Amino acid sequence: MRRQTLLATLLGAVLAVVMTWPMMWAPGQLARIDSHDGKFSVWNVAWVAHALLNDPANVFNANIFHPHQGTLAYSEANLVAGAMAAPVYAITGNPIAAHNSVVYISLVLAFVLTWHLVRRLTGSPWAAVPPAAGFAFSAYVSAHSAHVQLLLVFVVPLVLIVWHRFAEAPGLRRGCVLGATLTFAVLACAYYGIMMGLVVGFAALWFAAGQPHPRRYWLGLAAAVLVAAALVAPVALPYATMRDEMGVRAVLNVKEARNWSADHRAYMRGQSGPLTKVLPESWRTGLDSYVGGIGEVLFPGVIVISLALVGLALSARVVPARRIFWFYVGLTTMTVWASLGPAAGLYGWLADSIPFISFLRAPSRFGVLVLMGLAVFAGMGIAAIAQSGRRRPWLVPVLLALVVIELRVSWPLRPVPPVPEAYQALAGMPRAATLVLHFPYRRGEWFPHADHMFWSMWHWQPLVNGYSDFIPPDIQAEAIPLNGFPNEESFRLLRARGVRYVAIDWRTYNAAASAVMQGRFSLYAAHLRPLVTSGPVSLYEIVRWPESAGR
Repeated sequence: MRRQTLLATLLGAVLAVVMTWPMMWAPGQLARIDSHDGKFSVWNVAWVAHALLNDPANVFNANIFHPHQGTLAYSEANLVAGAMAAPVYAITGNPIAAHNSVVYISLVLAFVLTWHLVRRLTGSPWAAVPPAAGFAFSAYVSAHSAHVQLLLVFVVPLVLIVWHRFAEAPGLRRGCVLGATLTFAVLACAYYGIMMGLVVGFAALWFAAGQPHPRRYWLGLAAAVLVAAALVAPVALPYATMRDEMGVRAVLNVKEARNWSADHRAYMRGQSGPLTKVLPESWRTGLDSYVGGIGEVLFPGVIVISLALVGLALSARVVPARRIFWFYVGLTTMTVWASLGPAAGLYGWLADSIPFISFLRAPSRFGVLVLMGLAVFAGMGIAAIAQSGRRRPWLVPVLLALVVIELRVSWPLRPVPPVPEAYQALAGMPRAATLVLHFPYRRGEWFPHADHMFWSMWHWQPLVNGYSDFIPPDIQAEAIPLNGFPNEESFRLLRARGVRYVAIDWRTYNAAASAVMQGRFSLYAAHLRPLVTSGPVSLYEIVRWPESAGR
């Protein structure tokens, strides 16, 4: 058993290098800097790692939207990803390497844990290999290379493994482990954590009938609920309270949920070459399709689907417990239904009935559970073929190779440019509030602030800038006048926020705007001390306030 697990881990480690190429070729230099979400993802992981190593009590007080507090809760906190990144960040001080280490480790874990789950259900370690690759390196995963929380798909098979252990021998101890595992899933990715909580609830009802020890079963489940509630509360309750006070997704936004729902096309989008040739052009997709707004990418691949169909037809040969087989049939069916969003009914009912479901603005992400169900059925299909009487030692290597060929794509990673001198200088300055210009201000177009957050990883000064799911109204109201810096109104606003440093990224201005900007500085030469004026970013320190700026 240990030898098999070691071999599976080694295989997963090799496959993760191949399937994420060229990430591990230069893990400290390549990132999704072609995407604002990619930059935000790297910043998020680096901030949590930095805070956990230096000031864990203030991990939620991220360095954005100064002077607001608790700003990490304005979107996904990514606490588990940050904790996983902390060792690499502590050793290297490189936020890119820290982020990429999380992605790599997560995908290795996804392969190994899916392999473990399918092996457990089929009894065949070999049959579990191709489905594990199909799930861990699916087109869904590749399409979300800019969203670190969605890459932590390993929590899906992890919770299912722990559930099956509990269902086989229920009790208080295994119930507590189940609750702790659900907590871990929530902290890894709120979407996956909440979805796996629903899965455990469904499983609890499904397997309740016929339990030889019903008292131990229900007491164990009660322990799981209590442990999960106690462990999640310190994070979930302040998070929910803060967002409720701000009116952020307190109830289901039906229009938003419909926009982020799956449809039949989502389950046909993927990296499959054979499928791409027969699909209409509007249904086809590449690696960046999700980010580009075409829609979710949920096609599991021709190989996995073919094997899953075999598994559904021949499952009786490899699954003696029919209750388990029908559980996965039910789970896959229900999650397809939920992924279709409010229009299909189930998702709307869940959002109205169960707390926190309304926070999940993208029902399409239930599709990851559909991929998990198909991986299980694919494993059953391979195991059934293997038990047909003929020896086929070539079968698993060939199927694995086909899965890899079908799903393999180059991730759109780019080399990170040298850190501008101004940001290097900020790293050595006393800690103080910082404004970076240009300051994007149009409603719905705050994404470029992620650029400023990305570069803040090299100095960690508190920024007035910020990009998140929620933008504080006072920041929105002051965005346009801040762009008038330096002038009387901008000085007044900066003084009220305690800003000391102003960085100007000239790459965000055209020639005409740069000339206007530079023409203002002569009027305020006595108030600003230039710290860095060479390179693409200039840095100034405010040393005096104009009388009109007030106290």
